[in-house]
Amino acid sequence: MTAAFDSETEAELVDVLREEGALRPDCSLVARDETVVGYVAVSEGELPGAPGLDVAILGPVGVVPDRQDEAIATELIRTAMRRCVQTGGDAVVVEGDPSFYRQFGFEPAAAYGIDSDLDPAEEAFLVWPCKPGALSGVEGTVRHPIPFHAL
Repeated sequence: MTAAFDSETEAELVDVLREEGALRPDCSLVARDETVVGYVAVSEGELPGAPGLDVAILGPVGVVPDRQDEAIATELIRTAMRRCVQTGGDAVVVEGDPSFYRQFGFEPAAAYGIDSDLDPAEEAFLVWPCKPGALSGVEGTVRHPIPFHAL
């Protein structure tokens, strides 16, 4: 699956998240043809200022290079987001290209008073409320599972 990611670090991160039990198996997905062609990881996030809030972290997302023009990543992301809603999620956060993730409804997390403990560029940390009002009155720093910090 290393071929699907920009670097071996992302593939390593997925492996460590899986080993640590930090992935949400109900939301993390694999796209297959005869072999694995794409993957989206969804892990548990935490927003200490809102302890009852169910925050999912989207990513890494990867598709093997020779299949990247087939909208596989788009379908994986949309399906993962639907599953986050179906499992009672309140919000999904992602660090990524705003011009890409905007098509899914992601907005700058800073507009909600939310930031990341990974210290990404402000414009690259995005959030999608799973339901209207899910982030009303919520602010603070999203904590990622330890493997995100280690790699």
